[in-house]
Amino acid sequence: MTDIAADTDVLVVGGGPSGLTVASELALAGVRVTVLERRTEPVQSRAGTVLPRVLELFDARGLADRFFERARSIKSNPLIPVHIWAGMKPVHWHHLNSRFGFRLIMPQNMTEELLLEHAREVGVDVRQGATVEKVRQDADGVTVSATHAGNRLELTSRYVVGADGGRSVVRRQAGIGFEGHGATFTGIVADVRTRPLTDDGRAMTDNEHGWVTSFPFGEDTDGTPVTRFNIVHAERRHAEQSEPVTADEVRRCLSDVLEQEVRFDGLRWASRFTDALRIATAFRDRRVFLVGESARIHYPASGVGMNFCIQDAFNLGWKLAAVLNGHADDALLDTYETERRPVAEELLRSVEAQCAVQFNFTPEGVAFKRMFQKHLLPLPDVNRRIALELNGLTSPYPRIPGSHPLTGQRTPDLELVTPDGIRRVGELLREQRFLLIDCTGDGAYEGLDTEAMPLRTVTGVPVVTGPELRGVRSLLIRPDAYVAWVGEETPDPQTAAEHVKHWIGARR
Repeated sequence: MTDIAADTDVLVVGGGPSGLTVASELALAGVRVTVLERRTEPVQSRAGTVLPRVLELFDARGLADRFFERARSIKSNPLIPVHIWAGMKPVHWHHLNSRFGFRLIMPQNMTEELLLEHAREVGVDVRQGATVEKVRQDADGVTVSATHAGNRLELTSRYVVGADGGRSVVRRQAGIGFEGHGATFTGIVADVRTRPLTDDGRAMTDNEHGWVTSFPFGEDTDGTPVTRFNIVHAERRHAEQSEPVTADEVRRCLSDVLEQEVRFDGLRWASRFTDALRIATAFRDRRVFLVGESARIHYPASGVGMNFCIQDAFNLGWKLAAVLNGHADDALLDTYETERRPVAEELLRSVEAQCAVQFNFTPEGVAFKRMFQKHLLPLPDVNRRIALELNGLTSPYPRIPGSHPLTGQRTPDLELVTPDGIRRVGELLREQRFLLIDCTGDGAYEGLDTEAMPLRTVTGVPVVTGPELRGVRSLLIRPDAYVAWVGEETPDPQTAAEHVKHWIGARR
């Protein structure tokens, strides 16, 4: 039986965090989008952290409060102001100068539940239990063949986004390479029915036997507390990834590293992870795009990987929508790779550096970690640099030479006194439009014709500004909360319009 579906604008293959996010961004802009997800059951709880930069992006879509509310079901105060790097702590989030100076502990299945709820609210067609087999593209569009509910399914679209993970069918069908190296060691992630090891719920230890971190991970169906353990054991790291994780193995590893017995009946869930590291040779092939783990895989250093995947999706979503809606030409889509590939490459370099330090269990390696954690990590410049690195914010997106230093950077946490009261950028971006701000409060841009463009103009005086905003009179902010243009001269509508049209408003 064959079901020939009506054409859709974009097919997203994969309904994980990056796939659901890019689909929602497209649907918010009025684009017809269908998600094909192989799974029919919730994902096992792999990722467990939502970082400040992603909370900023969720806030720009009015989603942050949902995540805070759900996180409180795990821990009454789920806002964690510090993090780790290479197994060392603390990295302080306050260095980011964000209203979200904390991270959330949240299992990936909860993150996906919230993102799926949002996707359906904005009109995304999500089809679970759909296994994609072939992807064929030509000059006019893409055809995807799949099976769904026992039927053959064929869908046509103008573009396809591969969000189907490290074994991506979309990537292979597009003929995109995947370069890097395979596993050199394995680690263990285990969710067990036991109370946290410490009063605040978090613990981390390393020595010559290995490394362990733990934190509360909600409750089982009967209300029993669940604790997550991440383990790299000096001896057991040579186990094959396919070897099942046993309760006895977890007990032994914890006993060796923690030097205490952890009592639990059995494993609620466990898996092995590796340090395999690969990156796609291209993030785009004509009408096919890759986001998230389809574009790269790596050891889950510091637990930040999912956050970079979601940031990919926010970057691609508004651009693809702008092209489909006729606000920009195809050249805009090339900026997805020119902006996100350097971020992904820097992430992989960071992962390799962290692994080299964190899993050196020799006496010399342990001594170096103790020295670094005690004397270097607390230095403000070092701590801030690592906080930015963990959020993918160490370098601006490519910009025209001579641009203001803010151009290409994430948008400052700005509040404005406007004729409608005090408004902040995170709220003003919720329509998923470009935001053109006259920071003088004189209403210079109120006469711009924005009827046919995804652009909103605002006039207001900043309430509090940091040194980076000194002298700034105009700001053009992208839908993904990055600065597109900064003006220091008296606001001029014609000049602003030229910068707007660099991104949107007319096919270039």
